[in-house]
Amino acid sequence: MTTPPSFGGRLKGIFEPAQLMTWAMSHYIRVCAEAIFKEGKILAPIFQIQQLRDKAFGRFWVEFSKEESSTSKPGKKVNGSSDLLPPLLRTASGIVLDIGPGTGTQMPLLRSQSIKTIYGAEPCRGLHEKLQLRAEAEGLSSKYHILPSGAAASELLPALRATGTGITDAYDLDAKKGIFDTILCVRVLCSVPEMQRTVDELYGLLKPGGKILVAEHVVNPWRTAKGSLLARAMQGVYQVLGWSFFSADCALNRDTEGALLRAAERDGGWEIVDLERHFSWSVMPYVSGSLVKRG
Repeated sequence: MTTPPSFGGRLKGIFEPAQLMTWAMSHYIRVCAEAIFKEGKILAPIFQIQQLRDKAFGRFWVEFSKEESSTSKPGKKVNGSSDLLPPLLRTASGIVLDIGPGTGTQMPLLRSQSIKTIYGAEPCRGLHEKLQLRAEAEGLSSKYHILPSGAAASELLPALRATGTGITDAYDLDAKKGIFDTILCVRVLCSVPEMQRTVDELYGLLKPGGKILVAEHVVNPWRTAKGSLLARAMQGVYQVLGWSFFSADCALNRDTEGALLRAAERDGGWEIVDLERHFSWSVMPYVSGSLVKRG
């Protein structure tokens, strides 16, 4: 269960994004300085913005992942978003698609014998080395395939075919069969372009009876009893101040739950929807749980 916040906890929930944005911003400034003064690319901050953003965010995410791993404490109470992951990811099985695995910090939770193969779709190539090292450290290198791809089907399918594993063969013959038994979406749908389209495509890649496991921060449900008007307003403030620019296009104000529910409408809805909301009083409230596709 989610631990009710103290006054200090509520304040932290309001200002935590400011700390994270400042942290990410410092990496961007350093990367720009290196490009100008070390590499002699004076105009890089003007003409190579995306490359610098990717490099800076990669460095930030490596540091953030290390700190989160060191502060995470297993237990029944939910004190932070990282506490949502162990009980959720341990239900993954079969052929798994891990969207945006970053440096692989959640990989220790994916060592179940019921998992046959894992495909990690990570578009930030600067994280691939760390991801590969983590797969080796966890004894998963033989069944973990890193894809240089985002979540969009136009990127994902070619990357899957390029692995040479034959993973798309049945799908290419009959798309209704899907590809994956489990799709993991952990802190990733906040940053994908065209979220509804991407979620719809992920739904199409899911086998009948397959499941999507999600742990995503979402727009604050300020109209509900547990939501916060102040937190919702601060989400808008952080967006204006540059949150998305320094955080790899992450958005604080997405209705991810709504997008997930709409994805299955063409089939009459999901067979099972088991979602919970957490930290509804904060600027980064979460929705977590599973959705099972009709068989």
